[in-house]
Amino acid sequence: MVTIFHHLNGEIKKLSIKEFSQVCRQPEGAVWVDLENPSDAEEETLLVSLLDIHPLAIEDSQHGRDEEGHLPKVEDFGDYLFIIFNPIERKDGESEVRAQEKLDIRTSQLSAFLFKRMLVTHHYKPLRSITYAAQMCGKNPQTLGRGPDFLFHLIIDDIVDNYTPILDAMDEAIDSMEDEVFEKPSQRCMIRILQLKKDILTIRRIAVYQREMLNRLSRGEFGLITRDEMIYYRNVYDHLVRMTDLAESYRDMVLGLLDAYLSVTSNKLNQVMKVLTIISTIFLPLSVITGFFGMNFEHIPGLHWEYGHTAATLFMIVVAAGMLWVFKRNKWM
Repeated sequence: MVTIFHHLNGEIKKLSIKEFSQVCRQPEGAVWVDLENPSDAEEETLLVSLLDIHPLAIEDSQHGRDEEGHLPKVEDFGDYLFIIFNPIERKDGESEVRAQEKLDIRTSQLSAFLFKRMLVTHHYKPLRSITYAAQMCGKNPQTLGRGPDFLFHLIIDDIVDNYTPILDAMDEAIDSMEDEVFEKPSQRCMIRILQLKKDILTIRRIAVYQREMLNRLSRGEFGLITRDEMIYYRNVYDHLVRMTDLAESYRDMVLGLLDAYLSVTSNKLNQVMKVLTIISTIFLPLSVITGFFGMNFEHIPGLHWEYGHTAATLFMIVVAAGMLWVFKRNKWM
């Protein structure tokens, strides 16, 4: 699906691809072209025939078909900037997490081609940030009228803001797993910890790349980002720095949680082995006694004694009780 917004004389109207072909070379006003899950023919017409986008940039943008997509990047092609951003969402679309619930996040890819008077966004999955930007343009035409660099700032700012509920959900998941680790650790708990560790590392890796990319966009390296808009990009950069720091701290917390789980389970295993060892140690002399009197010789002391069985049983009880007393005295149990 291709959606084209054209801002001119304080108004926004939607264009068809045919109408866009008449204004794409030297557009008056500002234009936003959004390609959501475009067909091969639409990509060929818009990106190749009309906009003459570099083949390598098109190839990188098509990585969005994959589950994770291409890592964030920014490249300067002279007439336009090619930017890749990675939105992160939960697969169920919820931000809250319950004690036994899997966080289950997914990453996608948003590719953008930023011209002086035009913004082209390309993605294969519906994105909340694109919907938000389209609604803002509908409510306030000046959103696009301020230029494509301002509109793109709104999109990536909303993407970064959407990281917050994910990080909050991770914080709640860590708290719930801390209680579970110390109260009732299980194999399922171990699986959840490892999955959470994987999700945090994914967010951290993407956030680090995007932090460096936003730093380049906000410090005046590219002429297509006007000086007036740099401050907005620096604001997004500051938000992303804080979220990167949070992801770092959550990573350390999960690693500590993993160590705590291994320590707790190891301690429980040691307790079980300790009990089994004590039981085995107690039964060892009893087995010697029963083995001695169980030998098949004709002459064994006490073999025909009337109270032999009772005496042997009492003797084994005394031996077992004496060993238990020694264990407790030495604080072995």
